[in-house]
Amino acid sequence: MGKTRRKKKHTHVAASGPGVTGQPVPSTFVMEHGKVGSTLSRLVADLRQMMEPHTASKLKVRRRNVLKDFVAVAGPLGVTHFIVVSLSKEFINIKFCRLPRGPTITFHLKSFCLCSEVVSNLKKPTTIPGQFLTPPLLVLNNFAPDSKPCKLIATMLQNMLPSITVQTVKLAEIRRCVMFHFDSASSTVELRHYNIKATPRGTSRGVRKLARSRSHVPNLSRYTDISDFVLSGPGEVSESEGEEMAGEGDVTLPQDLPGRGNIKAEQSAIRLTEIGPRLTMQLVKIESGLCDGEVLHHQFVSKTRREARDQRRRVQERRQLKETRKRQQEANVLRKKQEQEQHREKCMAGQKRGLGKQDSVTMEDKGDASSYSSDDDDDDLQWYREEVGEEPDPDVFLKANKRKRSSSNKERFLHQSKRRKTEKADPETATAREHNKQAGKRSYGQRPSEGPQKMVRFTNATKGRTRERGGGGGKQGKREESAGKGRALPVKKAGRVFRRSASNRARAS
Repeated sequence: MGKTRRKKKHTHVAASGPGVTGQPVPSTFVMEHGKVGSTLSRLVADLRQMMEPHTASKLKVRRRNVLKDFVAVAGPLGVTHFIVVSLSKEFINIKFCRLPRGPTITFHLKSFCLCSEVVSNLKKPTTIPGQFLTPPLLVLNNFAPDSKPCKLIATMLQNMLPSITVQTVKLAEIRRCVMFHFDSASSTVELRHYNIKATPRGTSRGVRKLARSRSHVPNLSRYTDISDFVLSGPGEVSESEGEEMAGEGDVTLPQDLPGRGNIKAEQSAIRLTEIGPRLTMQLVKIESGLCDGEVLHHQFVSKTRREARDQRRRVQERRQLKETRKRQQEANVLRKKQEQEQHREKCMAGQKRGLGKQDSVTMEDKGDASSYSSDDDDDDLQWYREEVGEEPDPDVFLKANKRKRSSSNKERFLHQSKRRKTEKADPETATAREHNKQAGKRSYGQRPSEGPQKMVRFTNATKGRTRERGGGGGKQGKREESAGKGRALPVKKAGRVFRRSASNRARAS
C-alpha cells in the first residue's frame, strides 16, 4: 500500500492573543522621527519588543520618509496606532497617534531606562521562553474617569492592545503585563513592563525545590530520612531564593499554568519581574487630528472661549481648503485622462482611414497596371514629337531600357530639346553660349579674360615625377629652385596644370 500524503493541520493558524474577542487586532508602528541618536534608537527597539507580536519589529525608517508615507501603508497593513519618538532642542517627545483621523497625545519624556539597564540591576533576572509570542496584559492605575484628559488617555491606551474576555481567556497565554500609572498632581504617566510567573504555595521549601529541579538532585548525605529534608526549616535552603512574605500574592488557580506544581484549584503565588523599558512621561497636549487639528487640551497654555472659537474656525477653513484642492486635483487628473483617451481614439481613427485609402489606391493600381504599361510608350513618343518637332532616335526608347520619367526629368529634357532646336535655327546664339562657357572656367593663377598662356614643364628630381607649371617669382619660383636641390616638392592634385599670369610673364621677360 502506498504512502498517503500528510495533511497540514497546524499551518496558517490565525494569530490569537489571550482571550481575543474576534474584533480586529490593533497593530502599531513604533518609529523615530528625525535624528534621535543611538540611545533613543535603542529605546525604540525596546518599545517594539514590548508591543510584540502585533507590531513591525523590523520597520525601516529613512531620513527622507515623512509621516504621510507611513499613513499610506498603514491602511493595507491593518495598522491602527503610531508611537513616534522625536528629539527637539529642549525635550524628548513621544506621541501616541490613532489612525486614520486621530486623536494625538503628546508627552515629554522626562526620564527612561532601557531594557538592558533594568535587567542588569536585578539580582535574579528571569526570562520565560515564548513570552513575546503573545500580547501583554494592560493594567491601568489611577486614571480618574471624571477627568477628560485622563479618560481620553485611558481610551487610547486600551485600544492599543487587544482586549480580552474574562470568561474565555487562557491564563497560560498571559506571560507579560504593561502597567500605566497616572499621577494627577504632576500630570505624569509611569510605564512599567513585567513578566508573570506562578510559584506553587502550600508546600515546604524542600518540596518546591525538589519539584523545580529537573536534573539536579540536592545533597541528602546529611539526612537519615527524606522527611528531615522535606520538613526542614528555612535555614536548610539557599538564601538566594528570596522568599516573599507568606500570603503575599497567593491565589487559587482556575486553570493549569506552565511550571511544576501550578495545578488547577491549588494555591500559587504570582510573581512579577520587571524586564523594561521604564518610562516617565509628562502630558503636554491632546490634538483632535493626526498630529494636527484643534488642540483639545494643553497642559501649559490656557485659552479663552473666543480664542478657542477662532482656532476652531481656522482649523475648519484649513481643512476645507485642503479638501477643495484635493477635489480639484482629482478632477484635473480625470480630465487629463479623458483628453488622452480622446486623442488616442482620434489617432486610431486617422490610422484606420489612412490604411483604407492606401488599400483602395493599391487595388486601383493593380487593376490598371496593364493599361498603364501598354500606353506609356505611345504617350512618350507622341509627347516627344509634339514638343521637339522631329522623330526621336531609335536608341532613346528601347524596350530594354524602359523607365517612367518623373515630371522633373521631363522638364529638364524638354528644356534641352528646346535649346538644341534654337541653336539649329540661330548659329550665332550657339557661338555666344560656347564663348561664355569657356570664359567662365577658372584655373589656378588664370583670369577668365586672359588668352592662351605659355606652359612650363619641370621635373621632381627626388620622386621622378613631371609636372607642368608656370615660372615666375613668389612661391612658384621657390618651388622650382627647391626642385633643383633635390628636395621633394609639395604636390597638388595629380594632373593639374599651373599657368602663369600676365604679371609673372612680364616679370620673367
